[in-house]
Amino acid sequence: MTKIIIISDSHGDLDNIRKIMKKEKDADAVIHLGDLIGQDEQLKEICKCPIYKVKGNGDFLSDNPISDVIEIAGNRIFITHGHHYGVNYGLDKLYYAAQEMECNIAMYGHTHVPDNSVYGGMIIVNPGSVSLPRQMNHKPTYAVMKAEEQSRADI
Repeated sequence: MTKIIIISDSHGDLDNIRKIMKKEKDADAVIHLGDLIGQDEQLKEICKCPIYKVKGNGDFLSDNPISDVIEIAGNRIFITHGHHYGVNYGLDKLYYAAQEMECNIAMYGHTHVPDNSVYGGMIIVNPGSVSLPRQMNHKPTYAVMKAEEQSRADI
């Protein structure tokens, strides 16, 4: 079983990421979906496991890609911050970009609101924000993906 921690929109506040990693010590990898605000090295020190990252709209000086495709436990996962795909206005562009890359999962951030849904048969995940949540209860959120090799992920 592979366990992946999915976070987004930390905006320079690493305290909650430290708490998450203390709680989720058996994580095999971390996906950060952007707006890390130049703290790539600090994230690496905190996580102590492989990290997949993309560039958010606040990551002006980042060399991270706008989007990427990663493979984990038999799943092709499209990762992006989401601002280039208009996620504030719907998930169509995100879905079609992930579909074009032959992914069965798409992950995005940017909205600061968690979402876990199936869209056109594809699992779509937004972990929300670990520092500036916008959903009604205003609690920081993240997601955990567990997957066995050659099976669909369970989020």
